[in-house]
Amino acid sequence: MRFIVIFAFMPMDRLVIPAPGIRVGFWKITESPETLAQMYNGGAEYNTIQAMVPSRQVHALSGRLLGQHFYPEHSISKDENGKPFLVDHNDHISWSHSGNYAAFISSESMPVGIDIEMVSNRIRRIEDKFCNETDKNNIHISYHTESLLLIWAAKESMYKVYGKKEVDFKKDMTVDSFEVHHRGRFQARFHKGKASEQFVMEYEFFDGHVAVWTLGTTEKSK
Repeated sequence: MRFIVIFAFMPMDRLVIPAPGIRVGFWKITESPETLAQMYNGGAEYNTIQAMVPSRQVHALSGRLLGQHFYPEHSISKDENGKPFLVDHNDHISWSHSGNYAAFISSESMPVGIDIEMVSNRIRRIEDKFCNETDKNNIHISYHTESLLLIWAAKESMYKVYGKKEVDFKKDMTVDSFEVHHRGRFQARFHKGKASEQFVMEYEFFDGHVAVWTLGTTEKSK
């Protein structure tokens, strides 16, 4: 059963529980980089974050603050491929940010991925770079931009689950047919070399953004 909780405090505005053991948090960012820096408990990456331009600082800090909200007793680090993980904790995590929103997902039992994007026609400029023929056949003409964003965000989420580099978004991942609503679910496939996974994806459009995240796999073979 899907639960949604609205929070009246920062650093999380809304918590979605789409499945047992999975939590998805959203934060609409209104704070300045200076305010976010004061809220952040620090960490090995703080000096690197301080050197970023203000817009990137906001995104980097907000994602980590969501992580601290989810896991106040544990720090977050990154592996050699840049994938975030919890230090001394077995839960799986992923984060994303776009526009003035940050998103965070955690799972007690399986790797997860999440991507959030602003709804913009700019995605059409790179359609041929990430859509294969099957993807294009699934595009809804009346919702061309929204369809492309769902395809892109689903592939970003699967890429984050995979957690390694050298993935061809057009060749190695395919999104199955879907409907475009306010929220919904569909399936997508990761197929690179001997790895083959069928993912269940959930999505939601809100406040000029769309978020897509993984809910697990239906089949797996390696």
